Amino acid sequence: MRQKLYRRALAILCVLLVFSQMVQAAASYHREQQRLLEEELTREKSKLTLWYTDDKLNAYLVEAAAEFEERHQVEITLQLVTAVDYIENINTASISDLGGPDLFVTSSELLEKARLAGLAVENDSFTRQELEASFPQKALDAATCGGKLMAYPFYFETCFLLYNKGYTDAAPATIDEILTYADNFEGGASTENVESIFKWNVADIFFNFFFIANYVNLGGPTGDNRAEVQLSAEEIIQCLEYYQSLNAFFAIDADEVTTDDVLQEFIDGKIVYTIAKTDAIARLDEAIAEGLVYQVPEEASEDQAEGGDAAEAAPEEGASEESAPEEVPGEPSGGSGYFYGIAQVPDLTEELHTKGLSVTNSVAVNAYSRERDLAKDFAKYLTYDKVDDLYTMANKMPVKMGVAYANSEMELLIAQYEDSVEVPKITDLSNYWIEMEIVFSNIWRGNDVRTEIEAVNQEVQAQLQTGE
Repeated sequence: MRQKLYRRALAILCVLLVFSQMVQAAASYHREQQRLLEEELTREKSKLTLWYTDDKLNAYLVEAAAEFEERHQVEITLQLVTAVDYIENINTASISDLGGPDLFVTSSELLEKARLAGLAVENDSFTRQELEASFPQKALDAATCGGKLMAYPFYFETCFLLYNKGYTDAAPATIDEILTYADNFEGGASTENVESIFKWNVADIFFNFFFIANYVNLGGPTGDNRAEVQLSAEEIIQCLEYYQSLNAFFAIDADEVTTDDVLQEFIDGKIVYTIAKTDAIARLDEAIAEGLVYQVPEEASEDQAEGGDAAEAAPEEGASEESAPEEVPGEPSGGSGYFYGIAQVPDLTEELHTKGLSVTNSVAVNAYSRERDLAKDFAKYLTYDKVDDLYTMANKMPVKMGVAYANSEMELLIAQYEDSVEVPKITDLSNYWIEMEIVFSNIWRGNDVRTEIEAVNQEVQAQLQTGE
């Protein structure tokens, strides 16, 4: 009996021991699962903040952030901030207890300031071969300072020539050709809507600078070399004298003209040629979609074709304002379906050549970021992986090569951009644009060209020497 009880007690003890081991194993398993869960939650709590100043990017950034969050289990905060003292505010926030943005969108002219403030790290997300295959050299130069690629090239703005295909079937090679076109332009019932052969915003340096850009050196290819600044040359004087002479032909009032008004007049069929900026294309296409484009009668294009060369033709047009087009007016024989044509800015003459002005916006990763690698991944996603959607969502022209557009002529804007002069990064040249806008205004009104340009050159050179 006693042995039987002993065996039963021993069996119960074994069961309890096994049960205890099972409980311990279960607890250990639970602890491991809890640890893994906590690690997962920690990964989910990774956060990025992006600052930007252009509200046109809103839709694109919101969608890109949502996609990136889902793929990488990260929380992204987008902050639209003022452009005033942008780099200074990023710096102040970055060294504060709250912290600044992990990455930010910035124009090329502010990139050197950001680098010197320690607010940018090198873009090492691509190999050299990948960069050369994906981006034009102009974009890489714009994102380079101090000899290193300090940002992720995003999108660009530049100026170019727009012309109404209902009035002319060819873009001119020179402004001299526009003058010839104007001399041969005949008024009549079918041309009564035309008020200006060539009109642009003569009060805005962005639209004027192409006159002298080919002969100005603003800090070398990357725009940050103080030893390569050339603001005064005989060709610059000649170009500005040519610019001044155009006032006698086109009599544009610098005190009244605005970019919006000029573009509206172009849509209304009142202007044959104009200088526009890349953001104009979206407004033109919107006017087409809404049926708000002035329709040039077919006979105008037919008469133009019979007249031969665009510079010698006397195009005709004229239609009541009630005749809103069902189809895009001025459709060329190639069938592109757009009333406007896109071309690079014309040279002034066969001897005096031009270049457009450009600004490249890039995404910079903040050196103060605690999530630097993740921020680099997001910067690459914004500027490379998803950027094919940028134009359709934000009306911004990406610098990445190979992006397709509904209007194939827009590819000419990339060529214009590659041949442009980028706004420099040298801080001491920041006042140059204000001064040159005043100079262009004074010259348009009749001031002596040489006196104006030499005064600006002396002032800027003095600033450069002081800043050394």
